[in-house]
Amino acid sequence: MLHEIEILEARHIAELAAAARDARNQALAAVPEAELGEPPPARGQHHPAGALGFGALPADMAPYQALRQAIESLPSGIRSKLWATMRIGCGDYARGDWDAALAAAAVMSEANIINDLADEVDLHDRLMKGLYEIGAAELRGPST
Repeated sequence: MLHEIEILEARHIAELAAAARDARNQALAAVPEAELGEPPPARGQHHPAGALGFGALPADMAPYQALRQAIESLPSGIRSKLWATMRIGCGDYARGDWDAALAAAAVMSEANIINDLADEVDLHDRLMKGLYEIGAAELRGPST
Protein backbone atom coordinates (compact mmCIF):
# COMPACT_ATOMS: atom_id res chain seq x y z
CA MET A 1 0.00 0.00 0.00
CA LEU A 2 1.16 3.54 0.71
CA HIS A 3 4.01 4.60 2.98
CA GLU A 4 3.71 7.64 5.24
CA ILE A 5 5.49 10.00 2.83
CA GLU A 6 3.26 8.83 -0.03
CA ILE A 7 0.15 9.48 2.06
CA LEU A 8 1.40 12.97 2.85
CA GLU A 9 2.07 13.57 -0.86
CA ALA A 10 -1.45 12.37 -1.67
CA ARG A 11 -2.91 14.80 0.88
CA HIS A 12 -0.82 17.65 -0.56
CA ILE A 13 -2.02 16.87 -4.09
CA ALA A 14 -5.60 16.66 -2.78
CA GLU A 15 -5.28 20.15 -1.25
CA LEU A 16 -3.94 21.56 -4.53
CA ALA A 17 -6.79 19.85 -6.40
CA ALA A 18 -9.34 21.44 -4.07
CA ALA A 19 -7.81 24.88 -4.71
CA ALA A 20 -7.90 24.30 -8.49
CA ARG A 21 -11.52 23.16 -8.31
CA ASP A 22 -12.47 26.25 -6.27
CA ALA A 23 -10.81 28.53 -8.85
CA ARG A 24 -12.60 26.66 -11.64
CA ASN A 25 -15.96 27.01 -9.87
CA GLN A 26 -15.44 30.74 -9.38
CA ALA A 27 -14.59 31.18 -13.05
CA LEU A 28 -17.63 29.16 -14.16
CA ALA A 29 -19.97 31.05 -11.84
CA ALA A 30 -19.73 34.05 -14.15
CA VAL A 31 -20.69 32.02 -17.24
CA PRO A 32 -24.43 32.47 -17.94
CA GLU A 33 -26.49 29.42 -18.75
CA ALA A 34 -27.87 29.49 -22.27
CA GLU A 35 -31.60 29.88 -22.62
CA LEU A 36 -32.39 26.69 -24.50
CA GLY A 37 -36.14 26.70 -24.14
CA GLU A 38 -35.92 23.63 -21.94
CA PRO A 39 -37.31 23.27 -18.44
CA PRO A 40 -34.99 24.40 -15.68
CA PRO A 41 -32.63 21.66 -14.47
CA ALA A 42 -33.75 19.47 -11.60
CA ARG A 43 -32.57 20.28 -8.14
CA GLY A 44 -28.99 19.15 -7.66
CA GLN A 45 -27.99 19.39 -11.31
CA HIS A 46 -24.93 21.48 -11.95
CA HIS A 47 -24.04 24.20 -14.38
CA PRO A 48 -23.70 22.71 -17.90
CA ALA A 49 -20.20 24.16 -18.28
CA GLY A 50 -19.11 22.12 -15.28
CA ALA A 51 -18.87 19.02 -17.46
CA LEU A 52 -15.99 20.66 -19.30
CA GLY A 53 -13.72 20.03 -16.31
CA PHE A 54 -10.57 22.13 -16.31
CA GLY A 55 -10.64 22.34 -20.12
CA ALA A 56 -12.99 25.32 -19.94
CA LEU A 57 -10.33 27.42 -18.23
CA PRO A 58 -7.06 28.94 -19.41
CA ALA A 59 -4.16 26.52 -19.07
CA ASP A 60 -2.17 29.18 -17.20
CA MET A 61 -4.64 29.35 -14.29
CA ALA A 62 -2.32 29.47 -11.25
CA PRO A 63 -4.01 26.85 -9.01
CA TYR A 64 -4.28 24.38 -11.90
CA GLN A 65 -0.64 24.95 -12.86
CA ALA A 66 0.42 24.37 -9.24
CA LEU A 67 -1.52 21.11 -9.19
CA ARG A 68 -0.10 19.92 -12.50
CA GLN A 69 3.48 20.85 -11.57
CA ALA A 70 3.18 19.06 -8.22
CA ILE A 71 1.94 15.92 -9.98
CA GLU A 72 4.67 16.10 -12.62
CA SER A 73 7.37 16.53 -9.97
CA LEU A 74 6.43 13.31 -8.17
CA PRO A 75 8.50 10.19 -8.81
CA SER A 76 6.86 7.78 -11.24
CA GLY A 77 6.13 5.18 -8.57
CA ILE A 78 4.31 7.63 -6.35
CA ARG A 79 2.30 8.94 -9.32
CA SER A 80 1.20 5.38 -10.09
CA LYS A 81 0.15 4.85 -6.47
CA LEU A 82 -1.67 8.20 -6.51
CA TRP A 83 -3.52 7.13 -9.66
CA ALA A 84 -4.43 3.78 -8.04
CA THR A 85 -5.67 5.61 -4.92
CA MET A 86 -7.80 7.92 -7.06
CA ARG A 87 -9.31 4.96 -8.95
CA ILE A 88 -10.14 3.20 -5.69
CA GLY A 89 -11.70 6.45 -4.47
CA CYS A 90 -13.95 6.72 -7.50
CA GLY A 91 -15.04 3.08 -7.29
CA ASP A 92 -13.22 1.64 -10.31
CA TYR A 93 -11.40 -0.73 -7.95
CA ALA A 94 -12.36 -2.11 -4.55
CA ARG A 95 -10.27 -1.77 -1.40
CA GLY A 96 -8.76 -5.20 -1.92
CA ASP A 97 -7.87 -4.56 -5.56
CA TRP A 98 -4.78 -2.45 -4.84
CA ASP A 99 -2.50 -4.74 -6.87
CA ALA A 100 -4.91 -4.69 -9.83
CA ALA A 101 -5.07 -0.89 -9.73
CA LEU A 102 -1.27 -0.67 -9.66
CA ALA A 103 -1.05 -3.16 -12.53
CA ALA A 104 -3.42 -0.98 -14.56
CA ALA A 105 -1.23 2.05 -13.85
CA ALA A 106 1.88 0.11 -14.87
CA VAL A 107 0.64 -0.30 -18.44
CA MET A 108 -0.28 3.38 -18.81
CA SER A 109 2.11 5.98 -20.13
CA GLU A 110 3.43 8.60 -17.72
CA ALA A 111 1.66 11.30 -19.77
CA ASN A 112 -1.69 9.52 -19.41
CA ILE A 113 -1.27 9.11 -15.66
CA ILE A 114 -0.33 12.78 -15.27
CA ASN A 115 -3.27 13.89 -17.43
CA ASP A 116 -5.74 11.60 -15.64
CA LEU A 117 -4.71 13.02 -12.29
CA ALA A 118 -4.34 16.68 -13.26
CA ASP A 119 -7.53 16.86 -15.31
CA GLU A 120 -9.78 15.15 -12.74
CA VAL A 121 -11.98 17.91 -11.33
CA ASP A 122 -12.97 15.75 -8.36
CA LEU A 123 -9.39 14.66 -7.62
CA HIS A 124 -9.53 15.95 -4.04
CA ASP A 125 -12.64 13.97 -3.18
CA ARG A 126 -11.47 10.84 -4.95
CA LEU A 127 -8.06 10.87 -3.32
CA MET A 128 -9.52 11.43 0.13
CA LYS A 129 -12.06 8.64 -0.37
CA GLY A 130 -9.33 6.38 -1.76
CA LEU A 131 -7.13 7.05 1.26
CA TYR A 132 -10.07 6.22 3.50
CA GLU A 133 -10.82 3.03 1.57
CA ILE A 134 -7.27 1.71 1.84
CA GLY A 135 -7.07 2.59 5.53
CA ALA A 136 -4.64 5.51 5.20
CA ALA A 137 -7.03 8.31 6.19
CA GLU A 138 -6.06 8.32 9.86
CA LEU A 139 -2.57 9.70 9.19
CA ARG A 140 -2.63 13.46 9.66
CA GLY A 141 -0.32 15.68 7.64
CA PRO A 142 1.08 19.04 8.73
CA SER A 143 -1.70 20.99 6.98
CA THR A 144 -4.67 19.07 8.38
